[in-house]
Amino acid sequence: MQNKYIGDAGDFSKYLLLKNICKTNLILGINWCWVKDEENKDGKFTGYLDSGDYHLDPELSKSLKKIISNPKTRTIKSIESSDILPSNSIFFSEEIPLETKRFEWHDKSLQSLKECDVIFYDPDNGLEINSIGKLHPKAVKYVYYDEIRETYKNGKSIIIYQHTNRSTNSNNQINIRIDQLSDCLSIFKKDIRVVISSSGTSRYFLIIKQPKHAENIDSNSNFPNNKYLKIVNLN
Repeated sequence: MQNKYIGDAGDFSKYLLLKNICKTNLILGINWCWVKDEENKDGKFTGYLDSGDYHLDPELSKSLKKIISNPKTRTIKSIESSDILPSNSIFFSEEIPLETKRFEWHDKSLQSLKECDVIFYDPDNGLEINSIGKLHPKAVKYVYYDEIRETYKNGKSIIIYQHTNRSTNSNNQINIRIDQLSDCLSIFKKDIRVVISSSGTSRYFLIIKQPKHAENIDSNSNFPNNKYLKIVNLN
């Protein structure tokens, strides 16, 4: 996650999802997977805040519009201090370090978020890819399977932000990720829910459900008449 993405269309869909999933009896933890802003033009899709989509969540839209109105307040710290997410949410906002310090960083994140039921990972790109090992300079853009495994072993349900790429059909990509997570965590595929965000670039969320949270998560992650979020059932 980079500060410049705060308030763009993808960010909006993210908060819609998290607010719904943790609206009843689930404490939300966020590992921002924070990195410093890169020099590119990403994060510019904010026009939805002036469109008819405002009605999907007027309070959320109003809060994000206020935050992005000033470059100095367009930060994850502004999200943390706002009323956008449930008031009992817990945040881990330390920058992802390079090389072996990454291991200590993730251990510290689990300790900081130990009281949470659901932990959301917000990496720039999503789950690891074969060509980028954890000690690679670009590792900061990914969350790694060993980190997800450790989090799940700690009894947490997990939500992961994931971009698609142009290499193959997006449904194929999603199915591959579900297979990988199922193998990594030794869980059934039915314990993984996928929510697609149709805002901006192609992205989706992988929701890994602990049995003790499954009923709450399933009932809170239905989005009728919401153009930004859609549950997908894939084989």
